[in-house]
Amino acid sequence: MEATLRNEKKVKPNSFFSRPLFMQALKANWPLWVALTVGAAGVFFVINIVINSRDIFSTIDMGKVTNYVTAEGMDWLSILGLLEQMGFKLSRIQVMSQLDINGVISDLVYRIAGVLLPMVYVMITCHSLVAAQVGSGSLAYVLSTPTSRKTVVRTNYLYILAALLAMYVAITLAAMGSESIAGLIRMQARGGTSNMIPLRTLMYCVASFLSMFALTGICYGASCFFNKPTYSLIVGGGVCILSFLGCILGLFGNKVFVAAGLGVESMYVFNYFSIFTLIDTDSIGAFAKHAVGQDVDPSYAWGYEFLAMFLIGVVFAFIGGLRFTKKDLPL
Repeated sequence: MEATLRNEKKVKPNSFFSRPLFMQALKANWPLWVALTVGAAGVFFVINIVINSRDIFSTIDMGKVTNYVTAEGMDWLSILGLLEQMGFKLSRIQVMSQLDINGVISDLVYRIAGVLLPMVYVMITCHSLVAAQVGSGSLAYVLSTPTSRKTVVRTNYLYILAALLAMYVAITLAAMGSESIAGLIRMQARGGTSNMIPLRTLMYCVASFLSMFALTGICYGASCFFNKPTYSLIVGGGVCILSFLGCILGLFGNKVFVAAGLGVESMYVFNYFSIFTLIDTDSIGAFAKHAVGQDVDPSYAWGYEFLAMFLIGVVFAFIGGLRFTKKDLPL
């Protein structure tokens, strides 16, 4: 009997997962998870109902414009001269004739509005799982039990990943469900068919999840890496805020805003400071449309971007976890 107990004590410190620790994290963080998940799902639901149930913008059909000009006996040179005097140069008109406003809306929803609440959850929870407990000294009690540092790192990381995955399951269901409802509203209002492409919506949600996976790796890695909670917040929260602001500012460098006179092309540089730039709505949209039989050239750039976000999340979390298992803790 004594030999068995000694063997259990040797195994416990090296166990891969601690159920009590997981349940402790769940009890401490579930109210925040529920509030932000309901809020994020509600954002997707409301935006999709409002936007996808009606026509907000139609692209310029140059064929119809040409037919109208010919039928009216008008002179294209005179028309272009008038438009240039009004500030609409030929290059801008050409861009506007090829615009896909759905791409801009997707950027606003899946790269800005839809990621804000999940990002807040990632920042707060990653910090509370390790750095905040080190700062308060509560982690000293956990490590005084037969629970190793590796078990703490793995269990808390599995918790935040499980919580994030559950959050995005709810978000995906809300996004796809609301788009279906919006499609039915469009069909009843003006006939025809819905413009919903389920594969595109699903891929958008997966891309959004992977962007949060990458930020989770950075925030959790910072929480494990630093002893001072302040440093954890500065690094993890700083990257999140920089990514969010970079995406907003970079949007004004989008060709749609530039063509409409609302943006500056050079502002696109801010996209390079944002992880959310890896949510390539143009590439995903082209691939999804081609997959359902539309005459669109497919793009596979999204695959490399998905892989990049996954690797960012894994590498930074691994570095932070490795550092935590070897560093001196102020316990």
